[in-house]
Amino acid sequence: MSRPRSSHCAGSIWMLRKITQTHEFVIAVTIVILSIAVGLVNPAYFSVANLFDMLRNATIHGILAMGVLVVLISGGVDVSFPAIAAASAYLSVKILMASHIQAPVWAFYLVALPFGVLLGTLNATFISRFRLPALIVTLGTASMTYGFVLFFVGNLVLYNLPSGMVSYQMMSLMTVSDPKVGFSSLHPSILLMIAAGLVVWILLKYTLIGRGIYALGGSREAAERSGFNIRLIEYVIYSLAGVLASIAGVTQVALYRNANPAALMGTELEVIAAVVLGGAAITGGRGTVVGAGLGLYLITIMKSSLVLVGIPSEWQKVVIGIALIVGASVPAIHSSRLNRQRASTTVE
Repeated sequence: MSRPRSSHCAGSIWMLRKITQTHEFVIAVTIVILSIAVGLVNPAYFSVANLFDMLRNATIHGILAMGVLVVLISGGVDVSFPAIAAASAYLSVKILMASHIQAPVWAFYLVALPFGVLLGTLNATFISRFRLPALIVTLGTASMTYGFVLFFVGNLVLYNLPSGMVSYQMMSLMTVSDPKVGFSSLHPSILLMIAAGLVVWILLKYTLIGRGIYALGGSREAAERSGFNIRLIEYVIYSLAGVLASIAGVTQVALYRNANPAALMGTELEVIAAVVLGGAAITGGRGTVVGAGLGLYLITIMKSSLVLVGIPSEWQKVVIGIALIVGASVPAIHSSRLNRQRASTTVE
């Protein structure tokens, strides 16, 4: 009887050691330590109202981060998602307002989705068919999308939104009151972020396309030799990123009660930094939904903690830049150490 117990103990220790060596575990520990530090400076951090506020602030970036995660794992870099989000949402609002229909909020999502798919497919066409670098393509399509909407559709911020959008903004899953923070509600849009995470998690973990995305990020030539349909995979990647961007765009309009054709401009660095901080490799082949979520939450804590401890908000850009450098360098250093260890073992 002692042997099975000892083997079970050894297996548990091995599993625990494996978990503690993951990038996600390091990020989770960092979140706990940072939360304790901020909470000691300002006890309002530990309130449920503050948690709801942080989740609300993270919702839009969380949806966008799932699309960025898939692109990064495949070895690409997409910086067009803010433009796709803004354009899809603005077009949906203009179309439904012009039709004079008192549409519910789901109609705005329904109208925005085709624009997200179209713009994502446009990225995939240039990247897959013409083998152009993803960064250059998405830089070009982002500028083109912003310019097209501003010139042909409109350049005015719309504040008088339809009643369906306004009522959605006022909805709440739960409302709490705190003497230090005040009233705060958990908005239903958090369910969209959770749904986006589940869809991407299932895609990456349980589908052949998901395995192809990781293979493509590791080596395009090896993925092709393995029999993966690279063109189909790339169309799925960028179309999905476009769909998630359009959902995030409409959510942004609803939460802030205005439709801005240049909304979310400049947020690409923050979202990419969160995903990279969560363990996704810029070079591709590595990344998880859990890691991206933890990275996003860590960025959100960093931003909110600056406000809570009285540091000017201008430092947010500095913090995000540091997070991006750290997120990219730590996995690279770890990989370099592993390669040196393997090399020394081979020589011995």
